[in-house]
Amino acid sequence: MTLSLCISPCPNDVYIFAGILLGKVAHPELAFETAYLDVQAANEAAQSGQFDVIKISYAAYPKLSQLYDLLPSGGALGRGCGPLLLKNGDADFDPSAEVLAPGAQTTANFLLDFWAHAPLEKCYLPFDALYEELRTVPGTQGVVIHEKRFTYEADGLTLIQDLGEHWEAETGYAIPLGAILCRTSLGLSETVADLIRESLAWADTHRDEALALCRQHAQDLTDGVIEAHIGLYVNEYSHDLGKEGRAAVEFFFSQQTAG
Repeated sequence: MTLSLCISPCPNDVYIFAGILLGKVAHPELAFETAYLDVQAANEAAQSGQFDVIKISYAAYPKLSQLYDLLPSGGALGRGCGPLLLKNGDADFDPSAEVLAPGAQTTANFLLDFWAHAPLEKCYLPFDALYEELRTVPGTQGVVIHEKRFTYEADGLTLIQDLGEHWEAETGYAIPLGAILCRTSLGLSETVADLIRESLAWADTHRDEALALCRQHAQDLTDGVIEAHIGLYVNEYSHDLGKEGRAAVEFFFSQQTAG
């Protein structure tokens, strides 16, 4: 059976799935056909059940729980790794001005609301387009994710608020960013979760090969940024959420319901 797989081209996803993508980790009865999408595009694709296995924002999962199982491995959850609210200009936030966000269903958008505690005027843009507008238009405010937390200062942008830091300070929990889902009807969730763990274990023991694959999908990033990205977003929770990770996810979902 061939399963359709959707992940982002970001270094952490490619690194985790490197063993599968390179055919180093396999199942005798399963194969994967892979597509790469921006996080919000993946969130939207999951709503229609477009893929069998898919990486989405944790914030998008509650509406998908009837269609997909949430896997305990392969996702992005951690500390010190949240989205950043940045500005092209000084560090003063203007609550009456538009804020750019990478998608209505993203965890970044949820954490922006969690911090603001007030309605905001927003414009949703794909991550790359958002960052380009933020970088080039004076006065622009926006939430950035991924590797730009390592490069925004070099691009002349100013930090207003680390939204993940605010979440951790207010709740004490790690930040649930991206989740791996498997279509429930397949009955393969445990098998796929185990394959992802094996894939990540392979990457950890064949790091040079895994990093070479990451470079192919992130050609505009330096080696230092690629490795920093992986170091931040690939951690013990990527192997398995465990008790602490599950508690963070459950609390996160409860806050969505409360909101």
